[in-house]
Amino acid sequence: SGGEMITIAKRFAMIVVILAAVIFAGCGQKTGPGFLGSGTLEATEVDVSALTGGTLLELTREEGQMVDRGDLLARIDVEKLEIQRRQQAAALEEVRANRVSAGASVAQASETLANTQVQYRRIKKLHAGGAATQEQYDDITTRLKLAKSGLSAARARHEALNARRAQIEAGIALLDRKIADGTVRSPLCGVVVEKYMEPGEVVAPGGRIYRIADMNSFWIDIYVAAFDLGRIVIGQNVEVRVDAIADPVPGRIAWVSPKAEFTPKNAQTRKARSELVYAVKVLLEKGRDELKIGMPAEVYETGDKK
Repeated sequence: SGGEMITIAKRFAMIVVILAAVIFAGCGQKTGPGFLGSGTLEATEVDVSALTGGTLLELTREEGQMVDRGDLLARIDVEKLEIQRRQQAAALEEVRANRVSAGASVAQASETLANTQVQYRRIKKLHAGGAATQEQYDDITTRLKLAKSGLSAARARHEALNARRAQIEAGIALLDRKIADGTVRSPLCGVVVEKYMEPGEVVAPGGRIYRIADMNSFWIDIYVAAFDLGRIVIGQNVEVRVDAIADPVPGRIAWVSPKAEFTPKNAQTRKARSELVYAVKVLLEKGRDELKIGMPAEVYETGDKK
């Protein structure tokens, strides 16, 4: 009858309203036993920079490609540095040769001084006894002074060459370091997330070439209300459920913020955005190749708070 049809329609409308309310509530906040929070996966990212400036001859990776620790990433033109090194090496050989000559001069000046001192003592004794003239005594005294100054000059030249040798050797070591730095290698195992330059461009010392994400350092930041903090302990084991992966990934509570903050703007409801919460960092188990930056995930208790 018409009355029965109206009653059925009303009941159907009520069911739709209830289902809509449930769905809306579910969209506003995750629920479930042990649920702590949700977010997206993040990873440590490092910029790989040039330590030596110059023209980029080669770049070996594109964005999205994997790299292992020590892999060649870029080669920088170091020809000018190699020319400078050859010049410094030639200067070093010259200094070494002069140093040998200066060493011989020191030895000769030392011998001259020793002989002059012997003659001085002999003539001084004779002069005191009247057996040597004043002119002879004055002459040997002058020769002794000259021998001493000659030895001092020879030693000073030898020491100056030693200092020059050390300076050149330090310069060569620095050039060797710069030349070696012209080969840029990956400091970690990860994936290229950004490529800043192209072959042929000139990079300055310290200029960024790549950004690499460490695939062994995934974490997720969640936000927990104050009344839920009692469920969390630093070092506590948790499980992270990633939408794109069937099995949960083990994780660990690494850090809990000491101060409250408003829920981030990306919270799904106005009410959630107005709540005060505490940021919590969860580190994920290493060695999970299937994890990717930006994957949505949820964190749940395991009951193990260690």
